[in-house]
Amino acid sequence: MSGTYSQEALEAHFEQINQRLAAIEETLAQFSQTLGVPYAQPLADVPPEVVDLARGGDKLGAIKRYRELTGASLGEARDVVVGL
Repeated sequence: MSGTYSQEALEAHFEQINQRLAAIEETLAQFSQTLGVPYAQPLADVPPEVVDLARGGDKLGAIKRYRELTGASLGEARDVVVGL
């Protein structure tokens, strides 16, 4: 993949990556449970609506909602949302 990419092509590529990562995380969680090895899923503490906002492209809305739901500071909320 070289050259200039359209927004749609980039979004499709990142969606594929996100799907693969979600499958890997699910597999890790299953291995963890089976083997008795601790594993904390990265999004376990993030409210689903915040994840949906962030993945939908509304980062500012996700930060605001995370702060409303958790009482987190702006910096903490921003770090969580950027990590999604």
